[in-house]
Amino acid sequence: MAKLQKGTFTGQAGGHGGDIKVALTTDGEHITDVKIVEQHETPHVGDNAFKWIPERIVHYQSLAVDAVSGASFTSRGIINASKQALQAAGGDLADWSQPVPKPPVVAKDQTVDVAIAGGGLTGLTMAAFAIKNGLKPLIVEKNDQVGGSFRYAAGAFATVGSKKVADNQIDDLINWVKELNTHGAKKEMDYDFLRYLEEHTGETFDELVDIAGSKPQIAQEAPYKFAVFGGGAFIVNALEKYIKDHGGLILPDTVITRINVDESGKHATGFAARNAAGCFTVTAKAVVIATGGESYGHKEDLVKTTPSLEKVHVFNEANPGNTGDGYGLLKEAGASFYEGNIYKNAFLDFGWPLRISYANVPDYSKAIVVNDQAKRFTNEAPFFALNLTTALYYEGSPRYYVIYDAAKMDQTFRKKLDAQKEDPKVVVHAGSVKELAEKLDLDPAALEQTVAGYNEACAKGEDEFGKDAAHLESLDGADGYYGLYTMPGSWGTIGGVKINRDMLVEQTDGSFFDNLYALGEMSTNELFSDFYIAGFSLANYSTEARLVAERLAAN
Repeated sequence: MAKLQKGTFTGQAGGHGGDIKVALTTDGEHITDVKIVEQHETPHVGDNAFKWIPERIVHYQSLAVDAVSGASFTSRGIINASKQALQAAGGDLADWSQPVPKPPVVAKDQTVDVAIAGGGLTGLTMAAFAIKNGLKPLIVEKNDQVGGSFRYAAGAFATVGSKKVADNQIDDLINWVKELNTHGAKKEMDYDFLRYLEEHTGETFDELVDIAGSKPQIAQEAPYKFAVFGGGAFIVNALEKYIKDHGGLILPDTVITRINVDESGKHATGFAARNAAGCFTVTAKAVVIATGGESYGHKEDLVKTTPSLEKVHVFNEANPGNTGDGYGLLKEAGASFYEGNIYKNAFLDFGWPLRISYANVPDYSKAIVVNDQAKRFTNEAPFFALNLTTALYYEGSPRYYVIYDAAKMDQTFRKKLDAQKEDPKVVVHAGSVKELAEKLDLDPAALEQTVAGYNEACAKGEDEFGKDAAHLESLDGADGYYGLYTMPGSWGTIGGVKINRDMLVEQTDGSFFDNLYALGEMSTNELFSDFYIAGFSLANYSTEARLVAERLAAN
């Protein structure tokens, strides 16, 4: 090994939530320790990165370690901070960049009760509820850690009938969803299916709380209630521990290559899988496909359903592993699909340096949103906040901006903006509308006309796009304006494979497999219109898993 200075050296680099600081210790010839001494990441999301990456750097004496899937920003922050510390110790990065092998995985034939493809929320809850019902599950996960998109989630459950929290009344909840869809929904949904699942969500929630050993609370009272007992990453860790502690199997870094079906064509016998150690077969009494939607690598399919998306910069918040793998497996097995998927709308997203997530979304209900023609096109304070994102999908503009009046916006958020270097892909500040337009490469006359028209609407208390008077606040610009580049966010996709109320997969001839199930985002066409509703995914996907597990145990 190349010589290093002996001692402890620090390095610092950007992570997901802010800078990560590490302390790297050497004995003059080897890296003997890497410690995280400061970080601002979302609790639990980067836990495996904080554990695995320092261990691998020390074990392999190399900084050429792979990022942990689902924690890539955190991983890069740790690695880059370690590189900086190594250089401070006199190290040449070229001498400390030997290839690092992936952790060993097992490739041997398995026989279980329930074979599960995908280790996100749905796959984990399926395995946990299978265990609670006396069944032996196996999860195959293509990433190096389980959790998928659920790791980033707030952990909100929109439930009915919980005995642990005072949650929703079923009729009130369904009626609110119906009211939501009167505000411009273009796609139908099945209210009876939603009611069926929601009526069972309280029991599901209560059992998950017991598994996690946590304390639940109501986190939102209106317009409907949702309950939490920890963020998504916390719940992932609790479920993973429960599964492993009770004999369940989890195989990471493994992909499924085929669903095996017997000669009848109606019965799945398991699936074929492959990882770095080789190929193997999983034989099971039931097969559950829970690999998520197709957020990545399939925009052309989403554009076919929603042509206006062609030029829109959609910010995908789903796990990069959501590439529609399960859809391909099910198509090969003869499954029937709904026509076209659509994006699951999230909050608006902003330039990465602002580090805005669901936990600190700024209030833009009194601001205006303009397209690349500097025109308003929608109500910025719609019936439900997420509806604004859907409006950006349908508008079809290649760029959007949120325009704030500097003096009237949240001043804490303003200070955050002032700390940023001006960048039209992040934020700019200007003393006049004309200057703002020039900095954002918009037509100054068009933006001046838009702002003047909006101020006139504020004075009259009437807006052409239906914004209510309480949110009509003029943009006077006494202290200037801020323009923020914004993107419609997405938490996944809506659509997928056809299933019945037992969650069994429908075949192309209209019949159903007798033991092949598709859960969670694999099949959401009837659960949502084109308006996603926060808290409904976790509640309903986990309830599908519980109901299937109980049905399998009963048979």
